[in-house]
Amino acid sequence: MARTQDYRLGEFAFPRGWFVVADGTNVGATPLSERFFGEDVILYRGASGKVVMLDAYCPHMGTHLGKNTTAGLVRRGQRLDGDSIRCPFHGWRFGPDGRCNEIPYHDGRIPEQAKIRSWHVEERYGIVFCWHDPEALAPDFPLPEYPEWDDAQWVRWQLDDLKTLSVHPQEIVDNLADVRHLTCLHNSGKVVWYENEAEGPYLHQRHLAITERAEYGMSRMTAIVRVVGPALVTSRYYTGDSNETGLVHLIANTPVEDGVTRIWQASMMKSPKPIIDDEVRAMARGANDMLKFGFMEDFEAWANKRPALTIMQLPSDGPFAKNRTWYSQFYNPRAKTEHFLQRSTGPYGAKGVPTYAEYSATR
Repeated sequence: MARTQDYRLGEFAFPRGWFVVADGTNVGATPLSERFFGEDVILYRGASGKVVMLDAYCPHMGTHLGKNTTAGLVRRGQRLDGDSIRCPFHGWRFGPDGRCNEIPYHDGRIPEQAKIRSWHVEERYGIVFCWHDPEALAPDFPLPEYPEWDDAQWVRWQLDDLKTLSVHPQEIVDNLADVRHLTCLHNSGKVVWYENEAEGPYLHQRHLAITERAEYGMSRMTAIVRVVGPALVTSRYYTGDSNETGLVHLIANTPVEDGVTRIWQASMMKSPKPIIDDEVRAMARGANDMLKFGFMEDFEAWANKRPALTIMQLPSDGPFAKNRTWYSQFYNPRAKTEHFLQRSTGPYGAKGVPTYAEYSATR
């Protein structure tokens, strides 16, 4: 298992950015006990409906706030109080801001140190996202927008939790530069054009492939991929010569430990009919299965490789070095961001495969 320092990415073990931490349907009054960024955390939904994410351990005596089923207050259904949560050991109550706001047996001033970290979370598109920043600063770029979620012509996604891999997320992000794996791993007959473009906290990958699969025959598929920060990869697919996307695919990675990554995927499909009925929902499930199968091809490769700390780079492989430079901005103080962007900003391709502009010029 390789760690951030092995890839020489920067000063921080875990990157700055937005990350998936839960399917919103799984967050309720019973706390979820999770581990991300090397920390134990809990997530719960308070009386207001707001999702709260806190560090897991009570500062009083170190009790885990979520892992208890036998305490009296838990059995009485009193663990949650409004949007606050009580420690099952002594009943100390913590608000969504992480501060202790009541100690049942104490009438005096609550100690200033009686607090735990409250994480910045946002629930959108059925997903709970958290902001992680080693410098503890506010978000400096927004979550991606998915207008399809509120469009009545689209079948909404259901998040697939693919669990963890003992692989650093660098290996996952490398996929965006790896033009040659499309043909071999994913059975694309030919990559017609291909390009990457770095722009601030965003990385774009665009390509057109002639795909040959027994499941759905031969097709032309254009992928327009937008990466927001280090962890949220959205692909919009266009089939044939269509100018309208019919599929939106999300792949998300969240560090659990330094070198261990939890991965999610989900997809939305546009209905070919004016209404969404059982037939369309079945088609959407089939489309999701197809995209998930393709992603699991990557998943198996990652699970059975050693870390690519140094790539035996060929000019025709793809722009690995550029993408890794762009990615490094999230592992370093914000003050150093411009250093990495100066070395990675702009469009770039791979030797032997035209960019879209080069391809268009020959038509």
